[in-house]
Amino acid sequence: MIKLIWAQTKSGVIGNNNTLPWDIKEEMQHFRKTTTKKDLVMGRKTFASLNYKPLKNHLNYVLTTNIDKYKDLEKEYDNLIIINDTKPIIEKYAKNQENEIFVIGGKIIYELFLDSADEIIRSIIKKDYQGDTYMVDLDVNKFDKISQEDYEEFYIERWVRK
Repeated sequence: MIKLIWAQTKSGVIGNNNTLPWDIKEEMQHFRKTTTKKDLVMGRKTFASLNYKPLKNHLNYVLTTNIDKYKDLEKEYDNLIIINDTKPIIEKYAKNQENEIFVIGGKIIYELFLDSADEIIRSIIKKDYQGDTYMVDLDVNKFDKISQEDYEEFYIERWVRK
């Protein structure tokens, strides 16, 4: 199963200057709880925002066009795989109940996996924040909303592919 997880404002802002424009502890706890011990895929910029260190308790795939620049990091961490192609991930995880991976950003990486996504978990931040990175609109003709959970500062929508 390929699952995309992200937080955005109602206007679609997902980032500002390569970071989250908000600091909402409860939303970050939701992210951790949902993805703990699950495989992750992220882009180079998201990896850079983590100080080039993989998240613990996860197998971390980093998708980059400059694979040689980051390949040595695989020797430092046993939970890091640097790749330059989405195909192996899609083949391993798409529509596979036994294997689950979460796409955690950034924008380009979400766009690369959106057509292969089995599920989307999207937090909508209630307050408006300024940003320089926007998520593409979700095509509701391809997904069904199966749940919505409301919190003080955000709500979580879960969508599955039709």
